[in-house]
Amino acid sequence: MLIGPVPLTQLAPHPNVTGLAIGVFDGVHLGHQAVVKSLEGKVAALTFEPHPLAIIAPDRVPPRLTTLEQKVAYLRAQGTVAVIAVKFDEDLRKLSPAAFVDEIARVFPDLKQVAIGENWSFGRNREGNAARLAELAKSHGFTVRAIAPVLLEGAPVSSTRIREAILQRRFADATRLLGRSHAVTGLVSHGDERGRTLGFPTANLTGVEQLLPPRGVYAVKARVAGNLTKYRAVMNLGQRPTFTSNGTDSLEVHLLDFNADLYDQRLWVSDFTWIRDEQSFPNADALKAQIAADIAQARTLLG
Repeated sequence: MLIGPVPLTQLAPHPNVTGLAIGVFDGVHLGHQAVVKSLEGKVAALTFEPHPLAIIAPDRVPPRLTTLEQKVAYLRAQGTVAVIAVKFDEDLRKLSPAAFVDEIARVFPDLKQVAIGENWSFGRNREGNAARLAELAKSHGFTVRAIAPVLLEGAPVSSTRIREAILQRRFADATRLLGRSHAVTGLVSHGDERGRTLGFPTANLTGVEQLLPPRGVYAVKARVAGNLTKYRAVMNLGQRPTFTSNGTDSLEVHLLDFNADLYDQRLWVSDFTWIRDEQSFPNADALKAQIAADIAQARTLLG
C-alpha cells in the first residue's frame, strides 16, 4: 500500500504501526534494507518525494535509482505493511526537529521504535540528527535505532556508489550493492517503427526517470509491469546514428521470443550486460546483420 505523496501535516493517523523506517531510500539498497530489517512488529516505511535536494539544492540533485513505484515494491518486499511518501517542500524543509517529531508521533500513535541511517539528518537547517531524534522521542514513548552503514568490500553501501557503478557499466557491482539487478521502467510508446521495418520490432520506452547506463547496445531482461515473467531482450540506447537523429537519445528494447502488443504498457528492463558501443552503418542491410549478431550474443550472455 502506498500513501502520498502528502504533506506531513496532512497525513491521517496510522494506528497499529509499531515500527517506522525513515529515509529517502533511493535504490532501496542493502543499507536501506538493513534499516527496515532492524525493526519488528508492524513496520511501515516513510520516504520523501521529491528527493530533498530537489528543493534544497536543485543543481546537486542526483539522478534517481528508483521511481516511487519501485521504492514501494522493494520496501514492501522487505516486509513493510505500508509505504508513506511525504511531500518534501519548503514547509517541510522549515519544520523544526521538535515539530517534525511531534508530527511523527501524531501520525503513528502506537509507534514503539524508529530506525534511521546513523548519518540521516532532518528538520530546519538539518538541525536534527540521530541523537536529537532519540532525545525528542523520549517524550512520545518510542525509541530510536541509528543503523550503521552496511559495508561491502570494505566500503559503505551507498546510492552514490551504485550510481558510479552503473555509469561505469560495472553492473555486477551494482547488483551486489542493491541486492538485486538495477531496473529502469518506461511506458511503451509509438515510435517511427523503423525496427519493425528492419524485421526486429522494438518497444520504444518513454518517461524513464531512473539512471541509465552509457549509450550502447545491451543484453537485458524485460518484463511487463505486474507480470513476473522476464524475457531475454536487446536494448539500444542512443541516437541511432545510422539514421537521421533529432539530437535526443532513444531507448528501444527488442524482446526475444515474444510477439504481443506492448503499446501503452509499462516495461521493466534489468540485468544489463554491455554488448557494444552504438555505431553508424553504411546501409540498412549492414545494420540488420549487426542486429542479428547482437541478438545471438544476447542469447549466449543471458543463457
